[in-house]
Amino acid sequence: MKRTIVLLTVLLLATVCFAQPPISQVLAFFCNQNFTSCPLGFDPTLPPIQLSDGNLYVTTWWAGQGSANAGGTVFRAAPSGQGLVIHTFQSSSIGGGFPNGEHPVIGFAEGSDGSLYGVTEQGGAYNNGVMYKLARTGSFQVLYNFCSLSGCPDGPGPLTLANDGNFYGAEFHTIFRITPQGGWSLIHALDPTNEGTASSLIQASDGNFYGAGSLSLDQGTIFRVTPSGQFTLLQQFQYGLEVSSNLVQASDGYIYGATTGSGAGTGIFRMSLAGDIEFIHPMTQGEGYDPVQVLQASDGNLWGLSDFGNGSFFSITLSGTSITSGPFNCSTTGCQPQGMMEGRDGNFYGTAIMGGNAPGLNAEGTVFKIAAGLGRHL
Repeated sequence: MKRTIVLLTVLLLATVCFAQPPISQVLAFFCNQNFTSCPLGFDPTLPPIQLSDGNLYVTTWWAGQGSANAGGTVFRAAPSGQGLVIHTFQSSSIGGGFPNGEHPVIGFAEGSDGSLYGVTEQGGAYNNGVMYKLARTGSFQVLYNFCSLSGCPDGPGPLTLANDGNFYGAEFHTIFRITPQGGWSLIHALDPTNEGTASSLIQASDGNFYGAGSLSLDQGTIFRVTPSGQFTLLQQFQYGLEVSSNLVQASDGYIYGATTGSGAGTGIFRMSLAGDIEFIHPMTQGEGYDPVQVLQASDGNLWGLSDFGNGSFFSITLSGTSITSGPFNCSTTGCQPQGMMEGRDGNFYGTAIMGGNAPGLNAEGTVFKIAAGLGRHL
């Protein structure tokens, strides 16, 4: 009898741990029927940031208050769904350009001062984007106009806040540092033949930066660059295989990420800081191929998103065992998820670039919630 009770308890715990958490829409971005008004903006393409006030901050690619042709917004939303636009990227009345930036979807990060720092895709003095600073009150400042140098070695790239208080980023063949005041400096210029290209960076526990890129056509790479600019190519994947997600360093010290493709030798990998790599989990169709994001949650496991089909979320252990996964629905949750973060309530909040539920309106993306219930952590 005691053995039966123990077995039932184990089965019950397994059921709880492996249950699929529900996805719900927090809010929908929308346009009216003839697309002449999209006041919140639409097409959110970066993960939300949750600041100390508990609110979620989201950027949208296009539209905004006053005009469907505005250049995007920064939107504040409570986890319960109430929200408002705190900044719209407006065009100039003279010439129609966007002097303060347009399409704020390249980079979005919280600074050490609690302000939001972002990078736009276009606009600014040279129409190649700006780096901006935005207080949660809406106070806005352009810090840097990209491509201000001859030949544009200073193009826009995603931002990573480093432990020295500066931001580091990568843009194609350039790795750069930019201060919170907008001072840009070159860290390393990549040799296209031998070093390839670079995308977003992470700073690991050794103080160095790690990133993914590609060498020639469809051959992914992983590299390390020191804060002083010493570059090392750590991994070259086989042709046709590229890194599809961000990189993240987990609590075990390994760097995790995901690749394109399916089957053995693809999917979720882990890599030591020395560059030794191991594939730990091939993605299934239900989990979603070509994951776009991987993060380590407070339960110690890896959670991620795929935009394959309508999109899905998944979770695996650090050893590669599948825990749970679930699909997005264009009509109810939004679809094509782009990124998420774990909220202080232990649930995940993210953005989906398409769909949503906006009766009588054209839904154009959502902020969604995955009710993982991992426990409150401050």
